[in-house]
Amino acid sequence: MPELRPTHVLTTDAVRWGIETLGARKLHPTFVVYLYLRKQARAGTLADASATSDELLSLIRMPGNPRKPYYFPLISRGQRADGLLHTFWRAQNIAGSWSPGSIHRQQSGAWLGTDDGSYAMPDAHAQLAFDEMLFGEPVSALALGAYFLRNDGFILGGAPVADDVVAGFRTKFDYPDEAEDEFRKLYTKDGPGADFLWFEPYVAPVVELNAGEETDV
Repeated sequence: MPELRPTHVLTTDAVRWGIETLGARKLHPTFVVYLYLRKQARAGTLADASATSDELLSLIRMPGNPRKPYYFPLISRGQRADGLLHTFWRAQNIAGSWSPGSIHRQQSGAWLGTDDGSYAMPDAHAQLAFDEMLFGEPVSALALGAYFLRNDGFILGGAPVADDVVAGFRTKFDYPDEAEDEFRKLYTKDGPGADFLWFEPYVAPVVELNAGEETDV
C-alpha cells in the first residue's frame, strides 16, 4: 500500500489565531504535559514517559529566540491587556520543571507525579485537569489544534475546514469516540469571529543531494 503524503498544512493566520486565543485566557502551563502523559497512559507507556521527550518538547519548540527555544501561550499569571506576553518564551531548562518530582511539588497538577518519582494518571484526571489546569472553563480544541499542530501535515480529501483542525487535535492526543465524555468536559469547538483560510497546500521541502549521491526517487 503506498504511503500517504500530507496534502495541507495550517496557515499562519490559523496559528496566530490559536496563539492569541490561548494567550488571552488563564491556562496552567502544565496542561501541555497533561496532554502528553494522558496519551502515554492510554497507550500503556506511561512508565516510559519523559520530560525531555521530543514528542513533548516538539509541541512547544519554536525558532526565533536563540536564548529561549520554547514558546507556548499557556500561562496562568500575568496581565494580558497589552497583548501577548514575553513570558510565552521559555528557556532550555523547561523540562526540569516537568519532571515527576517537580510536578508533584506544584500547587496545580501535583497528581501527575508520585512520591516515588514516577508519573501518574489518576482515574479522575479529566475532572482534575478541568478544575486545576483549565480553572473550570473548557478550552477551544480548535485553538489548541491550531497551535500544537502547526508543524504537522494533514491528509485531507475534501475542502479543508476548521473541523479538520479539531479532528487532527483529537487524533494527535488520542481522543477517539469512546473518549467523548472526556473531550466534552475539557474542550469546546469555539472558533474565530472572522473568516480566514485554515489550510494551505503542503509543499514538500527540497532535498539537495550531495554530488554522487544516488536516489531511487
